[in-house]
Amino acid sequence: LDMHKGKEGGTWLGMNKAGKIGVLLNILGQVDLSKKGRGFLVSNYLSQEWDMDEYAAYMAKERNEYNGFNLLLFDLGKQEDCLTAKPIYLTNAADYHSCVTMRTLPSNTFFGVSNSPLEYPFQKVVQGKQRFGHIVSQYPTLDLKEHLVKDLMELMADRTSLLPDPVMEKAASMRGVNPANASCRSAINTYSPNEKYGSRTTTIILVDGKGNVDYIERTRELLQPGVPERTIHKSFQLSLPKNVPPCF
Repeated sequence: LDMHKGKEGGTWLGMNKAGKIGVLLNILGQVDLSKKGRGFLVSNYLSQEWDMDEYAAYMAKERNEYNGFNLLLFDLGKQEDCLTAKPIYLTNAADYHSCVTMRTLPSNTFFGVSNSPLEYPFQKVVQGKQRFGHIVSQYPTLDLKEHLVKDLMELMADRTSLLPDPVMEKAASMRGVNPANASCRSAINTYSPNEKYGSRTTTIILVDGKGNVDYIERTRELLQPGVPERTIHKSFQLSLPKNVPPCF
C-alpha cells in the first residue's frame, strides 16, 4: 500500500478473498501533474461492489482523467467455468497510435504487460513472456510449485540490459529519462541507483483448481545497496460462489 501523504491506501497490485485481482502499471511517457492519482484504481475495484465488467466500463469513460496507465482486472469468482481467468485489459495510452482502449484477454494463454500498451511491447516483455511461458510449462503440477516459484523469482530478478529497444528508448526520452539510464530501464528487473528508481517488489499469485491461493511477495523497503529483501508468503482459500464448481 502507498502510505505517502494524500495517497494512503493506493496500490499497484492487490487481491481479495472473493477472487478479485487488480494490477496497475504506469505508461512511461509524459506526465501531467494536474491529473488524478492512479493508485486508487486497484483499491477501488477491490473494495467496492463493482463487478469486473461494470468497473472496466466506468474506468473506460474516466480514463482521460488520469496519466497513462495499463489496468488489468481479474475476477476468479465470476469465471464461466472452473477457475478459468479471462481478465480485462484497459489502457489510456494517448501517446501511442492505434491502441485498443479495452479488451477481454483470452484464457489459458500467456501474456505480458509492462509500462507500454500491449501493441507496443518493450523488449523485456517480448523476451520475458517467452521465458515465463517456458518456466510455467516446465512445472505444470502442484508438487512442483516450489520449483515454479524459485524460477519465476529468478526471472523477475534479471538485470540484464535488453537494449536496443526503440519503443522503450522513445518512451524514456518523452519522460525525460537520462539516456545513460536507459540500459537499467530496459532490464526485466530495473535498478537505477542514480535515479533511486527500480523494481522494489515481485509478487507471484498461484491459484489451484480448488481455489487455494499462494500469495508470495519479495520486497525491500529501500532501493539501496545493503538493504535486505524479505519474503511474505500467505495462503488462503477463495470465498467462491456456490455455483462455481471445484476442479479436481
